[in-house]
Amino acid sequence: MKTTTMPWFETLTDSVYALGAAAREAQHAHQGAALNAAQYDLDRVRFVDGGIKLPHWVTDMPFQPHAYTIALINGHQRSHAHVLYLLHHQSAQAYAYGTTWALRQVLSGNQPPLVELTRTPQGFYTIPGEAYPDTKAFEGLKGWSGRPAFDQALAEMERREAAAEFAAGPDTDDDPFADEDDYIADHEASAMHDASTVAEGLPDAMYAYGQQAERALRFALLEPRNQHTRS
Repeated sequence: MKTTTMPWFETLTDSVYALGAAAREAQHAHQGAALNAAQYDLDRVRFVDGGIKLPHWVTDMPFQPHAYTIALINGHQRSHAHVLYLLHHQSAQAYAYGTTWALRQVLSGNQPPLVELTRTPQGFYTIPGEAYPDTKAFEGLKGWSGRPAFDQALAEMERREAAAEFAAGPDTDDDPFADEDDYIADHEASAMHDASTVAEGLPDAMYAYGQQAERALRFALLEPRNQHTRS
């Protein structure tokens, strides 16, 4: 039986698509978990006041089974949503960076069969700091009509990254004179809260950037595909 080896640009395309598929699954899972958690928000649930008597229950008030169960569900749902948010973030980040890596390689004349990424022993992708360029860095994209959308997606991702850094607060690790108990003014706390809200959309912005990078990659692979067809 004769076997046919897939050309490098096909396996590279599949590699990028797999990263995008993983990011989509994580995105959908987190969205579902967040909706479920919202249903059990303690500020929105109307508790039934009925209590029961339990052995060894030392407080004067009866044990509240409904409130207790809702509190447990709320804790589990919030924890589950947080774990899936982290997975969403990691998957979207890997998609954004991995696709951009593939695009750089192709436009540099290389022929990688697969996206190359690194992961920690704990399973987290490691991403370089200068991972996400705009289209000005890609000479081979001058004729591509999708450049404005690509750069707009990058700008949105950078806006949310900056919000995440601000919401995290000042890094005092390198400052021996920093006081961890420094007072945060009300307006500063409000600004940090607003930034945190903006930062929550970072994984979605990373995924959107990855989609634009994947479109750019398809454009960059047109010539290699044509050359393969002619050969």
